[in-house]
Amino acid sequence: MRVEEESLGTFNAYTHLRRLMGFMRGTQRLLLLCVLGSAVGSAIQVVTPLLVRQAVDVYMLGTLPAQARVSGLVWLAWAYAALLALNLFVGYGVAIGLNYVGQNVVRAVRTAVWRHFHRLPIPYFDRNPIGRLVTRVANDTTSLSEVFTSVLATGVSDVLLFFLILGMMATLDVRLTLVLATLFPFLIALTWWFKTNSQRIHRQVRVLVARVNAFFQENVQGIGVVKSFTAEPRMRSRFHDLAAECYRTDLELIHVFAIFRPLISGGSTLSIALMLWVGGRQVLDGALSLGTLVAFLFYVRMLYAPIDELAEKFNLFQEAMVGSERIFRILDTPAEPVPEAIAEAPRAKGHIVFENVSFAYDPEKPVLNGISFEARPGETVALVGPTGSGKTTVTALLLGFYSLGENGGGRILLDGVPLQDWDPRVLRRQFGLVQQDLFLFSADLRQNVTLFSDVSDALVSDALEASQAARVVEKYEQGLAHRLNERGASLSQGERQLLSFARALAVDPPLLILDEATASVDSRTEQLIQEALRRVLAGRTAVVVAHRLSTVQEADRILVLKKGQLVEQGSHSELLAANGLYAHLFRTQQLDPRP
Repeated sequence: MRVEEESLGTFNAYTHLRRLMGFMRGTQRLLLLCVLGSAVGSAIQVVTPLLVRQAVDVYMLGTLPAQARVSGLVWLAWAYAALLALNLFVGYGVAIGLNYVGQNVVRAVRTAVWRHFHRLPIPYFDRNPIGRLVTRVANDTTSLSEVFTSVLATGVSDVLLFFLILGMMATLDVRLTLVLATLFPFLIALTWWFKTNSQRIHRQVRVLVARVNAFFQENVQGIGVVKSFTAEPRMRSRFHDLAAECYRTDLELIHVFAIFRPLISGGSTLSIALMLWVGGRQVLDGALSLGTLVAFLFYVRMLYAPIDELAEKFNLFQEAMVGSERIFRILDTPAEPVPEAIAEAPRAKGHIVFENVSFAYDPEKPVLNGISFEARPGETVALVGPTGSGKTTVTALLLGFYSLGENGGGRILLDGVPLQDWDPRVLRRQFGLVQQDLFLFSADLRQNVTLFSDVSDALVSDALEASQAARVVEKYEQGLAHRLNERGASLSQGERQLLSFARALAVDPPLLILDEATASVDSRTEQLIQEALRRVLAGRTAVVVAHRLSTVQEADRILVLKKGQLVEQGSHSELLAANGLYAHLFRTQQLDPRP
């Protein structure tokens, strides 16, 4: 399957720039002030060669008395120093202002992306590896600040400086300016070539860097698997291939720079040579003063400075715009619909109905085929069957992670209301989910149980007692304040499972989903959980997914799935009497019980 964020469509940097400007949020005036400050700095730079011209023609080669020459040169020196000091002061203010604007934009974009992430549907994350998405938020948003700190205002300043210098040169000597202009077509063609190639390569580099980051993150997360299967050499080989491809693309970008900058520098040197040849002859002929030629040479060097910096600034601009392309692609991804009809829905009663439900993640590979069942309020319905029969898919559909309208059919109702009419957030608050593989955050035990929500101490305590997770908390001197490391690596699988129960119960949900809830606990812990569940499930609707059939014998109804179809349903005793698939699975587990 092709990764979404690797597809490169039509690129329009200026469209992205306009959208980016929308994130300035109240800093537009400051940016305008910085642009004006940059313009002032450009004007100061244009004035300084005129002081040099005045010094050469009037005070060095002029006919004034010696004392007047000395005092005039002193005055010009102080004026030159004052202009430099003023330029330094203006440049400092512009730099501070631009960085303030840039960091505000980065903060606004990161906040928008982060908020949108939480509203994106689960299928989006199925299609995009986590490492690539992390690159979007971390790396690409950082590069956006360069648009303001190093490109936008200073770019305006450079363009203004370029035309001011041309105007001043034309004022000093039109013929010399026209001679210099003969090189402009070459510079324009070179700049266009650089823009086209650097833009293309930058987009490729972004894709490759995201690919490397994704591979690196996956290997760090799965380092235990890598070491267990001694796969280090194979992983090193794969990383080497990815890094080599990234290296080759980076090298291609370096080659583009290696061509562009020396040619620009050569154009500057050639321009100065032309000015010395043509302008020097004019000075010898008396048609041009020496001070004017010196000032002209100053302007030539200043004229090429913005062009020379164009490479670096355009590089930063391309990085930022290519990064913004990825960011805006995330922001443009449709979020989960949030209807307002049931925005303030009351606590659900827990009546679940599946009506002829079919579903497929891939249209060519159906997972569920015409499933129909009902779970009345307070009932416990178990889903059993071979691996790949669609049990977990049923729970994912119940939580609204996937829409039947995209790759499925039929209806799912909660309390008589179709699931698509529920606000997804309100819907999911009705469920407590107990997972086999609990995700734990780098936070304390209480925050992991409550998921950072405001839950009363009494409810947390009840959840810990009911789930038997209190004994996990009692292990630590700090109790619930004990901080877990990343993914709770210090906990055993069984302890993590108990915390999963506590997390589900802490929100006091009217419905429970138990997905292989006791698969990772020992027999003694399983017995404790079963005793606790008898109290916890009272008054709640529960959907239990289980491979260990001993855990579902007391369910009100057991649904047996096979290849996406509901082949049997009934109580434990009824299904044993039917002597079908359930009876076969049960007898098999009885002959080979799990320890």
